[in-house]
Amino acid sequence: MLDGSCESRRFTGALSLVELLVCIAIVTGLGALLMPLLTRTREDARRTVCASNLGQIGLALLMYADANGSFFPIEDQCSNPQRHLVEGLVPRYLDNMRVLYCPSADEMEEYAQSHAYGGPGGDSVIDTPANRERCYITYRYFSVKRRDTRMPLPLTLSEYPHILCSTSPSARWLMSDWVRPDVPVFPHRQKGGWGGGRNVLFVDRSVQFVPYRTPNAFTDRQ
Repeated sequence: MLDGSCESRRFTGALSLVELLVCIAIVTGLGALLMPLLTRTREDARRTVCASNLGQIGLALLMYADANGSFFPIEDQCSNPQRHLVEGLVPRYLDNMRVLYCPSADEMEEYAQSHAYGGPGGDSVIDTPANRERCYITYRYFSVKRRDTRMPLPLTLSEYPHILCSTSPSARWLMSDWVRPDVPVFPHRQKGGWGGGRNVLFVDRSVQFVPYRTPNAFTDRQ
């Protein structure tokens, strides 16, 4: 015969405070484990889109060179504004300016604006109507007349102007993700948020990811 004590032991479906705290701890732990993976997956996708952008720009530059005695557009230096490059390609050879902006540019904007890294800041590298109008883009372009101290190339002063054409050595850097000296995080960051690296467009139109602090930048394929 059952007595009334059975009622007190009947399962109510509710969690005790201890059980609830355990569940919260488990969910929090799983979140902490998964967040770096999700962040890295997102950045890997952005890096792929960025490489595609540079590939499209490379094709546009090749078409420009074919029509201009093999020479690519020539900029004053590799920093913004890049009016000769943009106006030379858009819209005749490149009908979508969106590809001139890396999908990770928003994470680089802080460093572009700051005066704390490698000289004067105040740059902008994100896709906005104002930046499109004044030809401020994300990518660095290396067919230039003079050295840019904010983005020093490992070339001697006698090697300037650094003019590139479609017959230049194929391993020369033609374009890359934006970066400045001494920034703590490069574009397309890797595990842990540090390091990362740049997508690089070479003269032969190939695109390669070059890790953070790789030697011989701008002159050799890695």
